[in-house]
Amino acid sequence: MNRLSHIALAFSVVFWAFSVNAQQTDPHLIYEQNCAACHLPHAGDFVSEKLAATENGLIGKASGRPVFDYLKAGHGALSDDEIDVLIEQFEFIQGSGRLFKEKCIICHDNAAKFARLKLQLRDDILTGRYTDRDIADFLLKHGRLEPSEVQKMVEVLKRQLQVQ
Repeated sequence: MNRLSHIALAFSVVFWAFSVNAQQTDPHLIYEQNCAACHLPHAGDFVSEKLAATENGLIGKASGRPVFDYLKAGHGALSDDEIDVLIEQFEFIQGSGRLFKEKCIICHDNAAKFARLKLQLRDDILTGRYTDRDIADFLLKHGRLEPSEVQKMVEVLKRQLQVQ
């Protein structure tokens, strides 16, 4: 193997390792690979239909059992890191009020896909990938959002881009 082949192989291994690590911390991927076959296909629907927020965290509506305890006991065969990522995502979904589903999904499919294909973070400001437009400003006149909902939507979309 020549030197160029060795360099290409090294870059491939590094890229593969980064990709595997990134996939393990993506809450959407964790849910889809470990939960969706038995539960609802989308984590947002699962959270809104099956979980309830209490002062002690999320619980199953039917069982009353804390979701964290259920997962730690082995349901889903998740690692501790995956459990932490899912619980954080579930809590974020619960707190977001399903704003994207109510206001945007009719045109934009789902938040993760939309954000990852069409948006970018530039100096921690959410902008259009192709227009470079400030999304917070844009949303003031787009998407049937009330001015009070714009910042929450920006947080929802930014979160989709911040998975490792």
